[in-house]
Amino acid sequence: MPTRVLNGSGTRVSAFVLGVSGWARGVTAESAQEMASTYLAAGGHTFETNDVDAGAAEVRLREALEGRRREEYQLIARNGRHGALPFAPGPDTSRAGLMAALDATLERLGTEHVDLWLVEGDDGVTPSVEVASALEWAVTTGRASDVGLSDVPPWRAVDVSHLLAARGVHLVAHAVEHHLLRADATDVVEAAAARGYGVIAGAGLARGVLTGKYRHGTPADSRRASGDLVASGASRETTRAVVESLATAADGLGVHPAELALAWSLHAPGIDAVVAGSRTAAQLRVALRAGELSVPREIVVALDEVAGA
Repeated sequence: MPTRVLNGSGTRVSAFVLGVSGWARGVTAESAQEMASTYLAAGGHTFETNDVDAGAAEVRLREALEGRRREEYQLIARNGRHGALPFAPGPDTSRAGLMAALDATLERLGTEHVDLWLVEGDDGVTPSVEVASALEWAVTTGRASDVGLSDVPPWRAVDVSHLLAARGVHLVAHAVEHHLLRADATDVVEAAAARGYGVIAGAGLARGVLTGKYRHGTPADSRRASGDLVASGASRETTRAVVESLATAADGLGVHPAELALAWSLHAPGIDAVVAGSRTAAQLRVALRAGELSVPREIVVALDEVAGA
C-alpha cells in the first residue's frame, strides 16, 4: 500500500484510505475486525469515519482496532454534518457545536486525539472565522494533529486557510467527492495548489455505483436496497455511459470495475489520496489491488473522456 504526502504539508496518509462510515449499519463486529486486519496487513494505516447514526461507525471502528497500539494506525474524523448539541440536531459548524462533536467522537473512538480532523459541510450561518477558531482549538489542545475541511466550496477552504495561517495553524487537507461520476475537481485542485494543502477524494466508488453491481438490477443486500443514497449528481444517461465504459475497460484488463475506478482516482492530477468504503473483506481485497494496478494511458484517456474530466 503506497503512502502519500498531502500537498504542502508533512502529513502522510495511505493512498487508499479506508472509509468506515458504512459500518454503522449491517456490518458485524467480527466483519469489521476482519476488514481492519486485512487493511493493516496490506500496509494500509489510515481509517476515515464520521458521526453518522449517533457515532455507531466510530464505535464499531474502536472495537475493530481494540488491542492494537495507537501508533499502528491513523484516524481521520469528520464532524459538522450531524449536530452534537440537543438544540441544534442538524448541520452545525458553530464553534460550540464542533467542540462538542469532536469530544464525543474522541470518546466513541476511545482515543485522546485524531490524526486529521475535518469540519464537514456548511450549516449556512456560521462564518469562516468561527470554523477556523474551532480548528485552531483542536490543534492547540492536542485533540487533532492536523485539520482540514470536507465537502465545502473551494472559496471556503481558501478563506479558512488564510484565517488559520494568521493563527499559526496550517490547513492540510480539503476532502471532496471525486470519482468517475464527479470527475471535475479543477477548482479544488487549483485552490489547494495555490494555498498549499492536499486534496482527498471522497466516495471513491460513488457509493457502490462504480463497482458495477447496479448494472443489471439492485442486489438485495446493497445500500440502494436498504435506502442509502447512491446518486452522485450525474444524470442517468451519464451514469450508464460511465459504468458501461468502466466495465468494458476493466474486462479488457482482466480486473474488477471497482479496482479500475479506484486506480483512476489514485492517479488523477492533484489528488493525494482516495477514500472508499467496504462492507465486506471480499470487497476490501478488490479495492486494495487498485494501488498496484498500472492503467494503460489509452484507457485513462478513454475514461477521462466519458467522465468529462
